[in-house]
Amino acid sequence: MRPLNEIIVHCTDTRPEWGENMTPARVVDEIRRWHTDPPPKGRGWSDIGYHYVILRDGTVMTGRPLSVVGAHVKGHNTGTVGVSLLGGHGGSAKDKFEDHFTPAQKFALLKLIDGLKAQYSTITKVTGHNQYAAKACPCFNVPAFMGGTAATPDRVTPTQ
Repeated sequence: MRPLNEIIVHCTDTRPEWGENMTPARVVDEIRRWHTDPPPKGRGWSDIGYHYVILRDGTVMTGRPLSVVGAHVKGHNTGTVGVSLLGGHGGSAKDKFEDHFTPAQKFALLKLIDGLKAQYSTITKVTGHNQYAAKACPCFNVPAFMGGTAATPDRVTPTQ
């Protein structure tokens, strides 16, 4: 396994209803196509750039294998895990998580972060794509969002 030290959070820049009539696997396949199709349609990458995609209902889907370096932040892929939330279309870096994402996504994101940090004690940092690039993605301030919140049922209640 490659050494991991950071989780970087992203969004797909899709509207809230995007993907609601697709299976979870189809959603990930479509994002993979955006990344692997040759330009100008896609990015021409070898695989989906993210390691995980979190759907609107909180389902966590695997993208690129965790053992493989991602393609999610130029210059910051080595040692990082890319996690993308479905949604965020039209957002700004100053928005709140709740402006674009569901309570189920919040619970799933925090649980995934806690699980990765428990499995890989070398992960000491959780950041947002907008901390490394002039982008709105993930459409909220990740360090402020993370401020002491743990993914426990008594602190974060998922709703469907």
